[in-house]
Amino acid sequence: MIGGLTFCARRKFTSNSKEYGKFWFGQGSMASDTTAEVDLSGTGVVGYSLVSDMAGGPFFRNSDGTLSTVHVKDAFTNYDGLSRKLRVRYDTPSFGGFSFATSVGTQVVPETTDVTVWDLAARYDETYDAFKVGAAIAFSRPGDGNSIYDASVSVLHLDTGLSLTLAAAYSDKETVDGHYGYVKVGYQADIFDVGKTAFSVDAYFGKDIAGKGSESDSFGAQIVQNLDYLQTELYLGARTHSLDQETADLQDSFAVLGGARIKF
Repeated sequence: MIGGLTFCARRKFTSNSKEYGKFWFGQGSMASDTTAEVDLSGTGVVGYSLVSDMAGGPFFRNSDGTLSTVHVKDAFTNYDGLSRKLRVRYDTPSFGGFSFATSVGTQVVPETTDVTVWDLAARYDETYDAFKVGAAIAFSRPGDGNSIYDASVSVLHLDTGLSLTLAAAYSDKETVDGHYGYVKVGYQADIFDVGKTAFSVDAYFGKDIAGKGSESDSFGAQIVQNLDYLQTELYLGARTHSLDQETADLQDSFAVLGGARIKF
């Protein structure tokens, strides 16, 4: 680091100042990335607002058992901003827990689109005597006249371990406007000496995401056991995905996911 400037691999450039904020240039997160995914439940590794992450690739089955042409991921999204792009981004310093960011960029991975995109985002992160609060809201322009509005908020009660997480978004397209709401209730406790155990249940309700008149519902349950000494999370989750369409009668989809995440 020289004079507050950091040069990184992959041709990234970052300038960081507590007084003036942070400036980014290169491939990385746009300002709106993760604004729909603020989650203090402790179970985000296996379940969060992007409910298709557990099993987005499989097709729904028709009522007669044959495969439809609709993937689970086609019916469930959290409209989480503009993800990662080749961008220029600026983040302000934090003011009383609030920070603001904006960016402009274009997609070059996995393929170049030559479409300029931009966004604005605001975040809040603060800890009070009994509560930890995180929140984010963003406006994004992914191109082609489309606008995305998304937000999420999560509150953790430090004394009891109870948490509430909410997320919602709206995508304004010329053909069909999709939107959803998401809610999660969580609980964290020191049951074992090895680390906290986190439990949660959540629900997702989407409208017009897979097409006009479609309804996408999902319900899930999650458990995560932390192994602090090993910097590891053991997780297990189960989820239902259901899609109602005017043109097809589809069966519900069920998924179970278990594993471990090691941090190093």
